[in-house]
Amino acid sequence: MKQIIKSNEPFSLTEHRSSQHANFENLPKDDVRTSLLTEQGHICCYCMKRIPETNINPSTKIEHFLCQANHPDQELNYSNMLLACSGQQGSPKHLQTCDTRKGNQTLSFNPSDRIRNIEDLIKYKSNGEIYSSDERLNEELENVLNLNMNTLKINRRIIYEEIQKRIMNEGRRIGNRAMKRRFLEQEKAKLLSLNDGKFREFCMVSVYVIDKKLRRMN
Repeated sequence: MKQIIKSNEPFSLTEHRSSQHANFENLPKDDVRTSLLTEQGHICCYCMKRIPETNINPSTKIEHFLCQANHPDQELNYSNMLLACSGQQGSPKHLQTCDTRKGNQTLSFNPSDRIRNIEDLIKYKSNGEIYSSDERLNEELENVLNLNMNTLKINRRIIYEEIQKRIMNEGRRIGNRAMKRRFLEQEKAKLLSLNDGKFREFCMVSVYVIDKKLRRMN
């Protein structure tokens, strides 16, 4: 999961909120989707899967961190909105993920929280498992968002193995400890930077592996 830095809401949302009988159901959503897609670097707010810009409507859901059912006063609050993948909508529950699996359940940790950075609380295992040392967050990752659904685990494992192999090969080629550190820091900077407005799919898995290597070099 990656921290999301919220931007200003689109003008169309501001305008809609001031109109009579405004609600989320009658909100023209294209501008909101595009704005959320841009600020998230084209990845899902929870699982970090790529969100294809050519198929944005059917492949995404505007997620309300505080669900509309329990917090109707927050349904047009842009700071409460995130963009999630379809989360296997229509599949059996054990295959559903992200907003689709979450439904009206409550999460304790918001990926757009600027004070409590979600990135500091998330870890990854070499088998692709996502977890946290925080018991509540770990429970939510596993059972509310279902982020260890098998397909997601496999995809993260592939990313984990790829970055490990790249680090190992470059380390052998470089040799020098200071240059190894520089290489790792450069790779991390690339992963945390937008490329054509997009973050790499599952980018924080690679960042986690790099950070582990950097800590061992201290």
